[in-house]
Formats: sequence, structure tokens, C-alpha cells
Amino acid sequence: MSDKRREPRNTCYLRAEIYTSTDAAPLIAEAHDISDHGMRLKVLNARTLPNKFMVSIPRRHIREMVEVRRRSEGEVGVLIQTVDLPKAVRSSR
Repeated sequence: MSDKRREPRNTCYLRAEIYTSTDAAPLIAEAHDISDHGMRLKVLNARTLPNKFMVSIPRRHIREMVEVRRRSEGEVGVLIQTVDLPKAVRSSR
């Protein structure tokens, strides 16, 4: 099977939390294949997730808004949403 991804993926198995709203408890998930622009999340009832939500991976200090690009029964492939930062903030990163 060929891999058509444009960037390398970090094969990992990290605990993740999915936040679908500010007043709901997070859903526990497992993050796999993290790259600069996306990741794969294993989660129960993946088909019921909204198209956009926040993912937190405490061990990596990651907290990002994501958009679902691929969905199956037990997992979703998500694209990390980029945020347009002011020029001064971008240059200090």
C-alpha cells in the first residue's frame, strides 16, 4: 500500500480528550499518527462526533481545533485548523 501523505507521521499512542462543547465532559480518545497538520483519533461512536471540535493531548501540550476529514465506526482522521496570527506573533514563535 502506498502512502500519499505529504508529511511524515509520528507513530504514537497517546491519550487524548475531545471537547465538543464547553459545557460537556470530554470524550476520551487515543491519538495516533500525529503530524504537523493532522492526526488519527480512535474513539467510541466516532460517527456521532461533530465535524469540528477541540482535541487536547496533555502529554504533548497540544490543544487544537480540528476538522474531520475521514470517518469510520471507531476512528476519525482530522485536519488541524490553522489560525491566522498577527505578523508579530508569527515571527516570535
